[in-house]
Amino acid sequence: MNTVQKTLRESLVLLSVFILSAAFVLGQQNRGTLRGLVTDELGGAVVGASVVLNDLNGVQKATTTTNDEGTYTFSGVEPGKYFLLASAPGFGGNDPTEVELTAGARQTQDLVLRVTIEERVTVAADTPLSTEATNNANQTVITGQDLDALPDDPDELAAALQALAGPSVGPNGGQIFIDGFSGGRMPPKESIREIRINQNPFAAENDQPSGRVDILTRPGTDKFRGNTYFSFEDESLNSRNPFSNSRTPYQVRSFGGNLGGRWLRIKRRSS
Repeated sequence: MNTVQKTLRESLVLLSVFILSAAFVLGQQNRGTLRGLVTDELGGAVVGASVVLNDLNGVQKATTTTNDEGTYTFSGVEPGKYFLLASAPGFGGNDPTEVELTAGARQTQDLVLRVTIEERVTVAADTPLSTEATNNANQTVITGQDLDALPDDPDELAAALQALAGPSVGPNGGQIFIDGFSGGRMPPKESIREIRINQNPFAAENDQPSGRVDILTRPGTDKFRGNTYFSFEDESLNSRNPFSNSRTPYQVRSFGGNLGGRWLRIKRRSS
């Protein structure tokens, strides 16, 4: 009796396994495969795009990502109607594409994504207006080592500043103001604190359309200060005129200095 029961039990197990296997194979045969290519508007493949498969109620059934060739694949999909949605960074999502999959079918549905250009403008409400010279886009401020690189001779310094100010209307060039006043003598370079060159010929503070050069001198202090300079040059460092057999004799000696303080300013220049 035990042998008969054991044999019957094994037969039932084998029959159950056979029925389940047949049902699984039949179910797989009834399912379909959906694949396609995701491209941009110019036909280029979009790699790494996310593709979502939703049913008609908007419930997500499956999701995948395009491979290196821009293709996606959904396997083992039950027959029915679905919506395909694709998205990728830098692209706008496509409109839901309806697709109907039949039993055992291998269906292809390509998708197209549009390139999107995002523009963002940030406006700061608390940005203050500034009258500082460094915030003037048309103005150049010369101080420190840049000031030391300018010529020591006042006449040559004025010519260099006129050139930096740029062309103007009329023969006089840019306007030079010393401590806010025009028509003054060029101060020694050692007494200049900074130089501001405004190349906007239509600036409101100009009384004529030209560049403006503002020279600001050092204020007096409670300590005496001063310096001296000496320069020498002759024809040995000049190139020869190609139409002459010899160099033209030329020699310049220039020296000077200044001494200043809270109530004293002495300057001397000789050539």
